[in-house]
Amino acid sequence: MASGKGCKELTTDKAFLQSKGIKFIHKISDGQNDLAMEFIKHVFDLVPGTNAFANPWEPIGLSMLSEFITSRLDEIKLNFGHSKDSCGRLGSETVEFDYTGSFGTLIVEADRLGVASQSNFSTIRSNVCVYKGKWIYELLLGSKGVMQVGWCTSKCKFTEEDGAGDTQCSFAFDGSRVQKWNMKMHSKYGEGWLAGDIISCAIDCDKGIITFLRNGCDMGDAFTGIPIGPGYAYFAAVSLSHNENLRANFGSTPLRYPLEGYYPLQYKPGADAAKACLLFTYLEKLVSLLADVEMDKTSDELMKKQTSFRSQKSTLTILGAHIIGVLAPLLKNSYVVEDCMLKVLLDLSKNHESVNCFLDLFFSLLQEQELKLCMDNLIISLLSNYRFSPMLADFALQKSYLNLLHSLLLHVQTRKYLLKNVLFDRVKFPIFLHVKPPDDKVLSIMIPHVWYCHTSKNEAEESAYEEQLSKDEEYDKRKYEESCDLLRARIQELEEIQINIMKLLLIGDDAAAQNEQSSRQIFQQKFREFLKENIISPHLKIQQFNHCPPLVQLCFFNRLVKALQYHLDHDCSSNLGRNEIYVPCQKFLDEPFDYFDCQRLGGLLSHLKKTCSDENCTVSDTSEIAVDETLIEIVDGLIVLYNSTAHKQLGKMCSLRETFQEYIVALTDVEKKIKICPNELVDVLAELNHACSVFTEKVVEQARHMAWIICVIYSVDKQEDVHWLMLTALRSLEKASTAGQLIRFVPDFYVEACINSYNALTSYFHPIIPYTRLEDIQDSLIQALACFVCYPQSLRALESMPEENCITMTKALLAPYEGRSWAQTNWILLRLWKGCGFAYRYKHLPHLKPVKSQDHEHTTANLQKPCPSKIFQMYIQMILNLDTDGATKLLDTVLNQLNWAFSEFVSMLQEFHNNAATPSILWINSRQLKICATCFDISVGLLRVLEMIIHLNPDLFLDFSQPNSELLLRRLFQLLTQVLNRVTCKSNIFDIIVASSMPGLDTVDHFPILAAVTGILIQLVIKPNKVSQERAIATIMTEPGFQLGSIEFLLGDSEENSDSDEDTFSFTDYKEVSAEEEQLVEELLSILRGHVSLAPRQDIEEDMLCSICYAHTKTVKFLPCLHQSCRSCITQHLMNKNECFFCKTAITEVVQIDDL
Repeated sequence: MASGKGCKELTTDKAFLQSKGIKFIHKISDGQNDLAMEFIKHVFDLVPGTNAFANPWEPIGLSMLSEFITSRLDEIKLNFGHSKDSCGRLGSETVEFDYTGSFGTLIVEADRLGVASQSNFSTIRSNVCVYKGKWIYELLLGSKGVMQVGWCTSKCKFTEEDGAGDTQCSFAFDGSRVQKWNMKMHSKYGEGWLAGDIISCAIDCDKGIITFLRNGCDMGDAFTGIPIGPGYAYFAAVSLSHNENLRANFGSTPLRYPLEGYYPLQYKPGADAAKACLLFTYLEKLVSLLADVEMDKTSDELMKKQTSFRSQKSTLTILGAHIIGVLAPLLKNSYVVEDCMLKVLLDLSKNHESVNCFLDLFFSLLQEQELKLCMDNLIISLLSNYRFSPMLADFALQKSYLNLLHSLLLHVQTRKYLLKNVLFDRVKFPIFLHVKPPDDKVLSIMIPHVWYCHTSKNEAEESAYEEQLSKDEEYDKRKYEESCDLLRARIQELEEIQINIMKLLLIGDDAAAQNEQSSRQIFQQKFREFLKENIISPHLKIQQFNHCPPLVQLCFFNRLVKALQYHLDHDCSSNLGRNEIYVPCQKFLDEPFDYFDCQRLGGLLSHLKKTCSDENCTVSDTSEIAVDETLIEIVDGLIVLYNSTAHKQLGKMCSLRETFQEYIVALTDVEKKIKICPNELVDVLAELNHACSVFTEKVVEQARHMAWIICVIYSVDKQEDVHWLMLTALRSLEKASTAGQLIRFVPDFYVEACINSYNALTSYFHPIIPYTRLEDIQDSLIQALACFVCYPQSLRALESMPEENCITMTKALLAPYEGRSWAQTNWILLRLWKGCGFAYRYKHLPHLKPVKSQDHEHTTANLQKPCPSKIFQMYIQMILNLDTDGATKLLDTVLNQLNWAFSEFVSMLQEFHNNAATPSILWINSRQLKICATCFDISVGLLRVLEMIIHLNPDLFLDFSQPNSELLLRRLFQLLTQVLNRVTCKSNIFDIIVASSMPGLDTVDHFPILAAVTGILIQLVIKPNKVSQERAIATIMTEPGFQLGSIEFLLGDSEENSDSDEDTFSFTDYKEVSAEEEQLVEELLSILRGHVSLAPRQDIEEDMLCSICYAHTKTVKFLPCLHQSCRSCITQHLMNKNECFFCKTAITEVVQIDDL
């Protein structure tokens, strides 16, 4: 290669070589060859008699080195032979998941080894099968939920519900339920698994035995006597429930837990691995020499001999070129990288200079594509080993992998390359910053002694217990605290390495050229991309399939805070330390600050940019900030990360503490009962002792888990991180408050972050977590009440309560549907009304068949005969009449919920329809189907509640002397016309979905929702007096979305029905609709037909249309901002917020446009 220039400068430095243990030969041709030959002799382990190309006593020169290396590699190739033993195996050499034959919706990674389920139960199998011999593959679990993993034959027919282990010729293990499965028959087997475990699936096709191992521990034979012989070949198969994920190792990398006598499904590249190991042996010795040269070059003696130093380094580089030139093609194989390269780097990582020299050689001598494949494979292998290595008490393995990553990132060129191309693009870098929790077995070694404070409902008893600890309890407490301290110290050691890794990524002065980015700038860009991919605004209905788990993001947050604080304190160009830093509000105008369409304090960003003048969008105090802008952007990103993910995870972990306390209370109560239980009650005493043993086991387990959580999640350092973030966000808001209009550009989550972080500091981290069980009791009471109103006997009992109690209960049921759980109370109101509404007397929907088992007197509450309560209807009517303001708020929230529920229902129908037209999507997630059906049921239920309220108090909508009745009537008709248009339009999405009889959408049909809408229309148009009737008719006629055909559809009279050959909908076909009700519908249709001409359509200029509803003319202006809309829209908006819909300015008055 490039030996010309380097070789011309080669000279002999005998003293240096001898100091390194390299002996000189007596025959020296010249200085150049002598130095090269001595290095060759040392690197390639040449001893007299081993040189086959020259005199046995003569060394090998550079000219013969390539031939020597080739000969050594040829020897290895001969030893492995030229053929592969394919006996017992059928299929491709490269084993992967066969996504073409999968069932359900799966996300398959690019290498087809990682899978994630996005449907109820998804199944996929390998592209290779085995029929003879012993075979094994490993599964690296990314989650711990329900999965069935094992083997299947080609005869297995999987479905959306039946996966591996559910058919005759498939056999599986599920560590979530700790069961083995075959033909849907299951029995106890194995151990429970956790995320991060490795499950080995082994099959002996000669004896018909299937075995599973967890983290290398044999769990015993799961199945024996499985069908073998002609016609039976087994594929690796996995079935995953929703959101579960795993990664398979069929042999593309070395098995973590190989089993003697068993072979991986994918052939081991034995010859390539042996060649690479030999070449890395040479390279490791060469790197050791190169590191010695680098370390000694600063000595006074060698400083005088620069020529000598250059000659040594150039010669070693030339030798490295010979080795890497042969090694480079082998590094494309991930097996070789993990089996050979990773091991060598782990040895070299004890000396950072050696790793540095190693990387210098690779970046100098590898081509760009070769370097990319090598680095990708190396980091993927390193992360996999860190994530799935067994957890030891001292975290030795995890430390070794993190130390290697730290050594790699110390190399500037490698650090930037990995940041740009690998760490966030090819792998999930934050996983390196997560500390995987151990299983119960390892945790019991870490925390051998357990102690907990007995909790009682009586605080006096609790403090008395503290004073009366026995010697054994004091010993357990001391040992428990010592174990926790030791665990905390070991975790801190691991976290310190992770923080140092983050510090390297935030280095800001490593840009070699003016236009080159620093590591900090590259990290900042990748960090914003990470936030965009993992932090999705709630209003964006985007499912993220490849996001980092919340617990990993929490660890990422904590490590990044510590590294950022370090650089804020040590950045020479910064005049603000960690305790002075803030985000200037001017930055919120900059394009790089992408907040993914989130709200600002002043409203929408597009509106703010239009209304905020340029002279007002400047701030005078930005010059006082001398901080790298990249650091400020990272601070802002940390606030995003905390508020969106980290805070929620802190709250989730806090719930474990509450569970722990509940177990302690339960155990204490059982122990008290045992003390007072008479010995004669043998059975009772036995049950109590059994309960005591169960609770004791749970408390001990929870105590260990709490020790881990306190050390990893709720330590003092983590509390300081949240405290620092709260002060930084507050400081940013404080500075923004002095910047005039610019505070309007501050994202609203800054305020949320302050509130959430304060809540975390006062609740999550505090040693005593206040909580109450009142909410749980309230939910239980509401559920019981919902059941009581379904049965005539229990309903009569409720009606017989004192009047005061009945009124109190009714008022609670009629509270606005906001800020509380309203689904159960809405159900109660439905049962009180069911039997009185239009065609609302059925037990089950007309299009659904009744279940035979539901003919008994006491059956499911949902299917009881209607038993309306006239008494409670009277109380409802009385409360609605007496409290019109409360009734208006109730109706406002009911209409809001109806609008939400039906809109969600329609949008999901559209999504199902689009999926059905996409060939790549085989089926729809059953969970989504259930949600869709629930939204439909909620919509029908809310419509029925409105029907009841209008029947009991129509003046709330029809008495225009009341301040909000006209607005409520307009809103109601808007919703009713929306429902009618969606449901009655022929061949639309609703019609198509209903006709398809999609499983899970059984309750979705025309009848229930049209009957509810018809009942409301009859109450508004036919039942009231003439004045109220004219108001209702006039309002519906002026509704832009109203179509007479939607009313004609109810009796099958619409034009669309007459043109169709298919069966048409008509209330006359349902026995649930009485003859009297049919006449009411005909009368409704007749009245509306006669009044169509009363509401002629008027063309309104576009500029005069209300820009909120686009249905009515602008009639009012808001003071002081002067924005315009129709009166209905602004009146509705002001019921919830006293601010402008457009600019968020506080509204002081609403006036007619003509009045200004």
